Amino acid sequence: MTDPQTILIVDDDPEWRDFLASVLSDHYAVRLAVTGEAGLRLARQATPTLIVLDVIMPGGMDGFRVLCELRKDPATRAIPVVMLTSVNTLTDSAFDADLLKQYLGTAPSLFLEKPVTPEHLVTEIARVLADAAVA
Repeated sequence: MTDPQTILIVDDDPEWRDFLASVLSDHYAVRLAVTGEAGLRLARQATPTLIVLDVIMPGGMDGFRVLCELRKDPATRAIPVVMLTSVNTLTDSAFDADLLKQYLGTAPSLFLEKPVTPEHLVTEIARVLADAAVA
């Protein structure tokens, strides 16, 4: 028997963390982090199969910084990252993976806008994992 794939959820909002964990734990092993720093530490220790990463988090490390740090580290560089955020709605911006690559030099595997339905979340994560397995 193989170990289940592990999803690391990094989100400071307890309601979103609980929602994501509830939806994803039916399909994957789930690990949780409340801050960007904790998420980065867990990613390096546990090497999850995929990371669901919020953008707007308090403290010194928001989701953009976490993504950049993940991509710099050979141990975490290849982990697919799904950025899940309400930043577009809150800022009336239009962030997407291509725009992030232009600004940051790196991009998540997928950029999803909150709110997201459980079905859409599970479908998109499965798609990202399938794409990563082929790459």
